[in-house]
Amino acid sequence: MRIFGNKGLNGLEREVKELGRLRLREIKARPVKSNGRELMKFINSWSSRCVDSLRPYCQRVLARLVNYFTPESINELLSEVLARGLSIEVALILLSQCDLIHCNELSVREYLETGRVDINELMTILNSQGIKVSPEELRAVINGEYRVNQARSRLSWLPRFIRHAF
Repeated sequence: MRIFGNKGLNGLEREVKELGRLRLREIKARPVKSNGRELMKFINSWSSRCVDSLRPYCQRVLARLVNYFTPESINELLSEVLARGLSIEVALILLSQCDLIHCNELSVREYLETGRVDINELMTILNSQGIKVSPEELRAVINGEYRVNQARSRLSWLPRFIRHAF
């Protein structure tokens, strides 16, 4: 008498193999090392897209994340956040809970899939890290009403080296 059948056993074997791979990844985890200048460029390029009041916080979070994850994976995640029209600041606040041993990415995935996030959770995370932001300001960041002020000059369409000549 067959209880599972071939199809059930194949699925079970696949799950066991996937779990084995996950464990190996956790055991082999170690900080990623890269060129310091390139990392600073990477950190500054993403943090410059954050609102002014959260920019130093975003820089600290990105600087810590590049020690644990590759810049390519962080870039891919943040690009996905932008492509979906979501807030980079919210994603970085949620990612600030990640470290080398533990990274609960469920809240980040939920934010990417639904676009909704609990403002009380964000306030708790920020307050625990010593960041004081008003709930109204955080709500404006979440809703996209508070955008980065990027001053545009009338010569912004020119390449940078030509603009500096004027």
